[in-house]
Amino acid sequence: MKNTLKLFLLIVTFYAYAAYNYAQDKIQYNEKNYKSEFDSLKYLKEQNENSKKNLINEINELKKISTDLNNQIMLITQEIEKLYVDKFGKEIGLRVYNKQIWKGMTEKMLSASWGKPDKIDKNVEKWGTFTQWYYGKITFFLSDGKLTDWEELK
Repeated sequence: MKNTLKLFLLIVTFYAYAAYNYAQDKIQYNEKNYKSEFDSLKYLKEQNENSKKNLINEINELKKISTDLNNQIMLITQEIEKLYVDKFGKEIGLRVYNKQIWKGMTEKMLSASWGKPDKIDKNVEKWGTFTQWYYGKITFFLSDGKLTDWEELK
């Protein structure tokens, strides 16, 4: 065990000495080289500081744009909600706007809330008109233009 430890210390010492000598051989600065390297690093630092300032300005500008867009989205959302309320009344308009469904809602309300269905099947019989509206895995069943039921395929 002691021999292994001695060998390990000898190898580490050798590599440390070799690395030190290699570094000393490679980096030999005189005053001129030092000033040139210093000026180069100083220039790079200034460039980095300028880049940092520019990036901070861009970030602040994007934050301002983001805030403006969020305000516009909020105003547009309020306007859309108002249009639903104007069209269907306050209680029903808010339910349609929030994509709620209930038995007895009309085709117009369902269409305004969920948009155009993927598919419509319609059966006209002497006792009424029966329609199925398909939205993906959800099927709405309407009788004479009013929602009677719905189901979701699992």
